Amino acid sequence: MLKSRLYNPKEDELIYHYCSPESFYSICQNKTLRLSDVYSMNDFMEMHWGYSIWEEAAGMLIPEYGLPFIDKIDKVIHDSGAQALTLAACFSKDGDVLSQWRAYTNDGSGYSIGFNAKDLVKLAVKPLKVLYEKDKQLEEIKSVIKKIHQLEEGKTGNFGVDFNKYCTMLSFDLISFKNPAFKEEKEIRLTHLLGFKKSNNSLKLEDPGGLYFGNHFKHEVKFRMKESLPVSFIDEDFTNNSQINPIKEVILGPKNDSNPTAISIFLETIGVGNVKIKKSQASYR
Repeated sequence: MLKSRLYNPKEDELIYHYCSPESFYSICQNKTLRLSDVYSMNDFMEMHWGYSIWEEAAGMLIPEYGLPFIDKIDKVIHDSGAQALTLAACFSKDGDVLSQWRAYTNDGSGYSIGFNAKDLVKLAVKPLKVLYEKDKQLEEIKSVIKKIHQLEEGKTGNFGVDFNKYCTMLSFDLISFKNPAFKEEKEIRLTHLLGFKKSNNSLKLEDPGGLYFGNHFKHEVKFRMKESLPVSFIDEDFTNNSQINPIKEVILGPKNDSNPTAISIFLETIGVGNVKIKKSQASYR
């Protein structure tokens, strides 16, 4: 529903994934990207930021549209969590930022992998640009509320399929809002939804699928352990069955002592060829 958050990259535009040495090896060796449950990410509180913006913006419009209408949207937002689970992989438009080296690459000893963005948005994902300015976040939410109200205005049977559809979309797109403190990350999020399905006396996760390089494709839902918690994820082959190589650049972290030539040989040998290798310019002691 937040159409202005959709990411449409330019030709030859790169987006960067910061990662540990182990993750760098796994990504390059397996030629896959991992999209994980957003609630298992580094900063759990960021998942509450989008909803807090919704609450603030909605409160501003109660005098205009009335509390019952706002409450109807809020109920759909709350109920959406029982319908689907959001997975995401995180990227940055800047491949050499000191704060990201510190946070996501084993304290600067890892890598930043530059992918061709046009290739990645052909995966079974919804690509979202993250917005950090709070005033703009509020305006976007208010604009969406107004559009939903316009759609419902004058209908004899209000709050039908379209209402639920747009409110649910809004709910999942709130992931594209973050605290202004993270602004220098310039984040792009590739997201994918898993559905819940009844299973015996419980629920199970199931991938409804998505368009993968133009064809419908379903992923196997997997889990990994994060301390004592099983975390869901899917792995997406980013090569379109070995037809392309979207990895165009690799930046070695400021505390990464690897020889760039050795990294180049590694990549060429495993079939990830013609990649530019360079060292970070960030000063970090």
